[in-house]
Amino acid sequence: MRLGGTILVTAVAAAILWPGGAMAQLDPLGPVRQDPVLLQAFSGFLKTTAITVESIPDLYPGGYARISLYARKANLGGLVVEEAWFKLVGASLDPELLNRGQLKLTDARDTAIHGRMAIRSLESFFTSGDGIKDARVWSDGQFLYAEGTVPFNGMTVRVFLQGYFSVNGSKDLFFHIHTARLNGLPIFSFLLRSLERNINPVMSQTQWPVTFNIRAIRMTKEEFMLSSQANLAAPCGFCLPAPQGGP
Repeated sequence: MRLGGTILVTAVAAAILWPGGAMAQLDPLGPVRQDPVLLQAFSGFLKTTAITVESIPDLYPGGYARISLYARKANLGGLVVEEAWFKLVGASLDPELLNRGQLKLTDARDTAIHGRMAIRSLESFFTSGDGIKDARVWSDGQFLYAEGTVPFNGMTVRVFLQGYFSVNGSKDLFFHIHTARLNGLPIFSFLLRSLERNINPVMSQTQWPVTFNIRAIRMTKEEFMLSSQANLAAPCGFCLPAPQGGP
């Protein structure tokens, strides 16, 4: 039995180490930077080419022990963020789609996201509807405020909103309306709750090819952040350093 075990180990090692074998597909010096296949796939998903990616391939097609990615001006379901970081661990991507420049995660041991966006980007996100005019969005660090002129039942009305975001550890981002006024008149609470049900979640990942749990958010007067990391006061533990001068 010992001899048989020795032969088996030798055969497996030879298959892995022989030129063209499984280990030949890995970079023996460490992570692969700027894998063109991953760059193309993630560029299609995020709608930006300003991407830096590091990856450690696994021993099967579409498999990666780790993928770490940094992107600028990434489009997350219509929300354009200034900077975004992603981590995928033990990831399996559909190899056929990947070779066609498309991204589809079929399995992963862990995924994580960390994003930073300017309040002005939230303004573009919330005021992108048809007919919205004179729109303005700002923050005091606790609440988000929005006002603008919108068409309503054939009329033009002035709308004011005060609200805040929340997450619950799932993949969705919610917006709660604290106060709202139409032409200066307050909207009743039960109407606000109905409106919330219609607009939430304001960001959903149901159509994303790879998804992430969101465990924490933070808003200042200048920017809004979301992360899979529970403590946003701590440095991001999985983020690639932002490249100098852009990716």
